[in-house]
Amino acid sequence: MLEKDVKVQLKEEILDILGICINCRFCFPSCPRFDITIGENSCGGSGLTRSLYYAIKWDMKDKASLTELRDLLYSCMTCKNCEVACKKLSTATKLLDAIEKGKQLLLEEMIGPMPDQKRALASLEKYGNPYGMAPSERKEWMQGLSAPRFSKEMDVLFYVGCTAPHDPMVARMAKAIVALLEKANVKFGIIEDEICCGNPSLSMGERLLFEDISAKNLDRFKSLGVKHIVTLSPHCFDTFMNRYPEESMQGIKVQHYTQFLADLIDRKALVFKKKIEATAVYQDPCYLGRHNEVYDAPRKVLHNIPGIKLVEFNKSKVDSVCCGGGGGRMFADFESETDRIANLRVKEALGIGTGMVVTACPWCLINMVDGVKSVNVEDKLAVKDLAELCLEAL
Repeated sequence: MLEKDVKVQLKEEILDILGICINCRFCFPSCPRFDITIGENSCGGSGLTRSLYYAIKWDMKDKASLTELRDLLYSCMTCKNCEVACKKLSTATKLLDAIEKGKQLLLEEMIGPMPDQKRALASLEKYGNPYGMAPSERKEWMQGLSAPRFSKEMDVLFYVGCTAPHDPMVARMAKAIVALLEKANVKFGIIEDEICCGNPSLSMGERLLFEDISAKNLDRFKSLGVKHIVTLSPHCFDTFMNRYPEESMQGIKVQHYTQFLADLIDRKALVFKKKIEATAVYQDPCYLGRHNEVYDAPRKVLHNIPGIKLVEFNKSKVDSVCCGGGGGRMFADFESETDRIANLRVKEALGIGTGMVVTACPWCLINMVDGVKSVNVEDKLAVKDLAELCLEAL
């Protein structure tokens, strides 16, 4: 019997998922895009997915309609706010699963991804990262760094991810984690020629590329005898935890660096002695918080830094607002948006009287720093990565 056509199968799966959506629109106010567009019905979780649903039901084939659908689906930040609202108030529809499959379908139709994202996917396939870095360039961030190369006798693999080698600001995050692990006498190493976890390919609808990348990583982890991975990025953490085959990841513990730092504090392997007098607010990364319910570990670390007074955004933890970087959006811009989510978040931080935003995600850091610059409040609001803050407090 012939296997079902990929496009037919994707359409059936999408309709199955969205068949239980009653279009109640309770998810609309929770979508961050609703605050940075003119509030069209097509914005918001059910707005995006109803557009997808009827495009399939009505068998739309004209390029203009499918391109409009592409612009809608790829604008989604995959922050999961809509699903939280749907589970709490309505039918618990897996809206993000439908959106991801919709992107895969548009890729099959040769409509997706967004034009700028095509370069990122080509780079992933050619170089193993979405930033166009040749392997020789990728190693430059490690100059002057004493981090050992991972070997079987080591306890922890520090998985750096793609953004630190590309962005000097994020490279400082990675270097701070290396310094903290060394200070705590952790037997750890890094993979010098590490490749992407595959998250961007999933976010942009390229499932086959993700499967190829994940297979390469799993083979590498197995050959190196990896038993414990600590990631810099929440997106890598989520990908290893939830998107790699469970049976292939058996025997490998995965933690985000905030969780590992919290464990080191519990064991008294890290003790902060320097006082940092600051009122700080923590920006929950979506893929650490809502996607994986890691809220306490980063706050525990902050509470252990002398002098830090932690306050909360009006919307925090499960209700936290995305920085705008998820869903492949770090590789594309969207003309329909009248503002940037990070700019609104910066204004909210100023409104609650804090002088520092702390986060634990490379993309949150980049977007929040850009937000501070865009709002022109660099003299009033600092943006810090949690690992760098910890290093200052040693």
